[in-house]
Amino acid sequence: MSPHHYPTFALDDIANLQESAQVEFKLAGGRDGNGKLPEGMWESYSAFANTLGGEIILGVKEHQGEFTIEGIVNPMPMLSEIWTILNDPKKISHNILAPTDVQTIEIMAKKLIRIHVPSVDIKLRPIYVGTDPYSGTYFRVGDADMHASREQVEQMSLKAGIELNRSTAKGLKR
Repeated sequence: MSPHHYPTFALDDIANLQESAQVEFKLAGGRDGNGKLPEGMWESYSAFANTLGGEIILGVKEHQGEFTIEGIVNPMPMLSEIWTILNDPKKISHNILAPTDVQTIEIMAKKLIRIHVPSVDIKLRPIYVGTDPYSGTYFRVGDADMHASREQVEQMSLKAGIELNRSTAKGLKR
């Protein structure tokens, strides 16, 4: 197994924080401000895994293109939930993370969760959210998570040598 490579960027340089092809920020504040996993986080997980890999940083707020470090009051329940979801094949097709890929970090006296998502080998693709690869596969384009088309999912599956169950696609919108 090769050592993990973490993209280099300075989280504490607030003026220069920006999303990119390999960095995604999520607030993860929840309604009460004490922390909740954002739903869109799993789309980013799929997108990073299916493209170049990247970092998901929880606890950073975006407002009109400006980012601020808000932090997460109590990250422990969120960390536990991350591992529960990753290990549930009904929620995520494959857990590709090692324990060292999910970290609590502290910047400006605020706690954040940093998730390193490696790019997966072509034989594991597609990595998708839920149980249906056609509706749950994403890839990264610039700083956006894009839903993969039916053709893109089938192409990834062909390259991986996986025969998709076409019955899972019945009733899905094209």
